[in-house]
Amino acid sequence: MKKFLLILLLLSTCVGNWASAQKQDTLRIRVMTYNLRFGELASLEQIAEHIKAFKPDFVALQEVDSKTFRERAPKQNGKDFITELGYRTGMYPLYGKSITYKNGYYGIGILSVHPYFKVEKMMLPRPQEKEQRVMLQGTFEINGTDTITFACTHLDYFSEDTRFLQIQKITETLKQSPYPVILGGDFNARPDSKTVQKGMIDWELLTNHDLTFPAHKPSIKIDYLFGYPKSGWRVIRTQAVQSLLSDHLPIVTELELIRETK
Repeated sequence: MKKFLLILLLLSTCVGNWASAQKQDTLRIRVMTYNLRFGELASLEQIAEHIKAFKPDFVALQEVDSKTFRERAPKQNGKDFITELGYRTGMYPLYGKSITYKNGYYGIGILSVHPYFKVEKMMLPRPQEKEQRVMLQGTFEINGTDTITFACTHLDYFSEDTRFLQIQKITETLKQSPYPVILGGDFNARPDSKTVQKGMIDWELLTNHDLTFPAHKPSIKIDYLFGYPKSGWRVIRTQAVQSLLSDHLPIVTELELIRETK
């Protein structure tokens, strides 16, 4: 009888250790990308509540104003979008200015539940001298045990060739990260474009094929989340959220990164 109890104890200990190891080898997070249309269609309070409802770990934001005075969005005049959204969501805010505009700035941003220890903004190629576009990336600590790079971008609107050059520069840079990478943004490119098909060939698509623009009657997909390395990410669930707070639909994805065990 004593031998039987000892065997049961050893088995339960082994199972417990195995479960603990499995838990440690799996990181699960929720990520989001959202083009805000510079707040023309909703208040920052509404946008913040919308974001909070999905409890994301990270959010990539595009068309983020800072202290601008737009005739089309008078209720947002003078507001620092990313700081206010950070305050209202309880997340850490990061901002990447693309251009000076309307007495303020226009660009992209990141919101994170997790603290960061490195932030970089990179200017993207613009051979046709159109509007400057940027990529913003941060390196984040998750629960004291994991580190990832989360990045945001908003690619050129006018030229597929320019978008392809921009995404080549982005992927070349992000692949150098020693940590797993997630990239979110408005690519202004359809799924069958050279930008997506060739530019992201080494990345894992972290969304489905839901259309994202325009919000009132979506007809194309131009918003994406991607993960690198390609084989390391597993999508648990993803959706383009029906919402009229912007002209884009936000995308929310829950995913796992399975770390290699040694």
